[in-house]
Amino acid sequence: MLNQSDLGELEAMGFIGAIRCASNGAIIDATGDDLEVFGNILGYISQVADMIGEPFGMDSIEEIHIESANTKAICIPQEDSSLGVLCSSRSNTDAILEAFIN
Repeated sequence: MLNQSDLGELEAMGFIGAIRCASNGAIIDATGDDLEVFGNILGYISQVADMIGEPFGMDSIEEIHIESANTKAICIPQEDSSLGVLCSSRSNTDAILEAFIN
């Protein structure tokens, strides 16, 4: 995904970990600790987002943001996979996502 120097910079901004999963939930690539459960959730969330969007005429949901008191989770469906990023609740998620998407 990213090299160690990039990860150090992102961790200073509140990055916890990232995972890329296939549409069936299989982990393609992961950065961080204990992300296997998040990978399973990411696959499920992407499937549910498509089911929710379909009745409203949406092709797919572009991004899903889940926030709790301590963490933010961002799920982004892509062509053949989904990207999930975990960050601290006070992080600048836009700057962190830019490193993964560009």
